[in-house]
Amino acid sequence: MQAIYLVPIQTIGNGRGPKYFAGRVNPEGIQCSWAMMDYGFNPYGLLVARDIRDADHAALIKNADVFAFPEKLDAPVDQDIQAFFVGIRLPTDWLTPSTTWRELLRQVAGIFQFNQRYGGIAAAETGTLRSIFDTATLSTRLRQMTKDEQRWFLATAESFGYNPTAISTNTQLRQLVKTAGNYWAGQTFHLGGIDF
Repeated sequence: MQAIYLVPIQTIGNGRGPKYFAGRVNPEGIQCSWAMMDYGFNPYGLLVARDIRDADHAALIKNADVFAFPEKLDAPVDQDIQAFFVGIRLPTDWLTPSTTWRELLRQVAGIFQFNQRYGGIAAAETGTLRSIFDTATLSTRLRQMTKDEQRWFLATAESFGYNPTAISTNTQLRQLVKTAGNYWAGQTFHLGGIDF
């Protein structure tokens, strides 16, 4: 079977990888083909597993730190996902009764991409791994971040074609990262052999 998950990322030495899947940081993990998109330098990833055994899938989704997307991505989001998503710094207050899992998945991937670029822009200047959420939560307003963090955020937004002067520094990160994810509205992501 194939499945899509949000999974924690482990860092061991210089290696990073999904907590429950076989790779260089976890050679004893689940053996299957997988592809992952990091949430920047946050400790979570969006993972597509191909040829995962049913037994491994069943055991994996019992872990409280794993979220599995349903197989039917064009169905509406029909469960309460807020606690898990907000816990890993993904806003859900924009969901409506007609929002599909595919739309949610695309939004999540867009938010991940934004934070990856933020981390790259910050690292180019500081030489260290940085995340939008190093000193912030979803409720933090942009003006409450350090001047450097604000500058990196606005530079990231501009790199995606947003006008940084139109971004209110009084806006909470939950709205800002959701808007950042909108950059990919209507576009298709391809990850691990799955289009969404």
